Amino acid sequence: MNFASELSRNTSFPICYNLLPHFTAKGQEYTALTKCVTEAVNDGRIHTFLLADFLIHRQGFSSLQLAEKILASGGEPVVSLSLTFNDRDTIIDKLQGYYRAGVRHFLIVSGDYPSQAPNKPTRPVSEIDSVQLLMLLDDFQKKGDIAKGCVVSPFKTFESEQVWQYEKLRRKIRVGADFIITQLGYDIRKFDELIRFCALHEIAAPLVANIRITDMQTARLVQARSIPGVKIPSPLLHTLHEEASNRQGALGRAAKVLAVLKGLGYDGALIGNHSTDFSEVKQVLDKAEALQNDWQNFLDELNFSDAESSFYYFRKDPQSGLNRGETASVALKHFPSPTYSFSYFVDWLVYVPRGPLFKLTGRFCHFCSTRKFWYTFLWLLEYVSKGVLYGCKMCGDCTLYACGFLCYQSGCPKKMLNGPCGGSSEGYCEVFPEKKRCYWVKVYHHMKGVNQHVTFVAPPIPARDTSLHRTSSWINFFLGKDHRKMNFDDS
Repeated sequence: MNFASELSRNTSFPICYNLLPHFTAKGQEYTALTKCVTEAVNDGRIHTFLLADFLIHRQGFSSLQLAEKILASGGEPVVSLSLTFNDRDTIIDKLQGYYRAGVRHFLIVSGDYPSQAPNKPTRPVSEIDSVQLLMLLDDFQKKGDIAKGCVVSPFKTFESEQVWQYEKLRRKIRVGADFIITQLGYDIRKFDELIRFCALHEIAAPLVANIRITDMQTARLVQARSIPGVKIPSPLLHTLHEEASNRQGALGRAAKVLAVLKGLGYDGALIGNHSTDFSEVKQVLDKAEALQNDWQNFLDELNFSDAESSFYYFRKDPQSGLNRGETASVALKHFPSPTYSFSYFVDWLVYVPRGPLFKLTGRFCHFCSTRKFWYTFLWLLEYVSKGVLYGCKMCGDCTLYACGFLCYQSGCPKKMLNGPCGGSSEGYCEVFPEKKRCYWVKVYHHMKGVNQHVTFVAPPIPARDTSLHRTSSWINFFLGKDHRKMNFDDS
């Protein structure tokens, strides 16, 4: 069975079993995971399994071992490649290792910022983001025999968070993502929103709904921020408190969610559970099949939306409680910031080929590039001016123009360049919750106009050339050394 191919078939609804929750379970044994895999394959309804790429030193086995066991059992592994602890060379080497073992499906994720866990380094690598890794996989893409998945969260609270999530999704699709998996969430209207957004922007990649059998144990993990970027809506939290230790309530709810999301039009599902007892997942599948024809009857019961505090991209349909086709009124209504307006004007003046000072500045930068004194002078001028205005780190490959004239090197702890990660919550950074606003929320505020959704037309930005670090980005731009590859002579 080929998971990506099955997702593209109208008559199929493949289920992927999420093994990720078990990777951090205390005392989790390899035999328990492999037993779960074997039972799932024998059941006949699940053949695909999602696992994370990192060594499980505490349990004494690796992700590659588990992937090979899944293949030997007749299943198909989808390996989640996290960029948190890997630079571009390391991640490509790992992908090639999995490829040689027979793995053909990969989920490309930026990864959670490291906590003080025993088997993790204390600082992330943060060299490239998920969009940039997808751009680096051209050789595999030309072969056409691997499938690359991406993740999006339609569950963000604020317009400034949600619009950027969707923009980053569009960039991922543009650079070759083959299927889309949602981040964990519980708002059915938001699930419906993602389907409508993809239809509006002609995104044809298959959608996979992320479902987890959720009880108070999961809720405690979410509230402790052990699952970054995920929140339990207040109505659902109230229901979980009422259920207490009633496990059947969680199983029944997961089955109804599965039936509803299949009815809404999702192409497949990713099912997770904190227990390796496959019989519980089997119960969910059995119940979902029995309830499928009546899925619309459960919309009210599963309405866990925070409509008063959350931003929705589309207007609400009062009859179904879901969405209508037209986009909603925007929440933010203000002009771009003065710093953005000033910087935009200077950028047009100097860096746009038709700008009044473009050719003059270009000639001066070419002149400075071959003269040590003048190069040093221009470098110091850039260092001081951009340091004061933007907190510039002198990476040598400037992207201020694409990020609301806010430096991502100093502004984002995870160095996300093509849009936010999925870890923000209520507009706050995953790394500094309730202390620091998400960098991309700030970018949105800088770029936001009046009475319109922000439209970001800039193409995806490739991974920066690290050899340019601590050099002048002004000179690099006019010499064609940065990612924009400007040919000044042809301008």
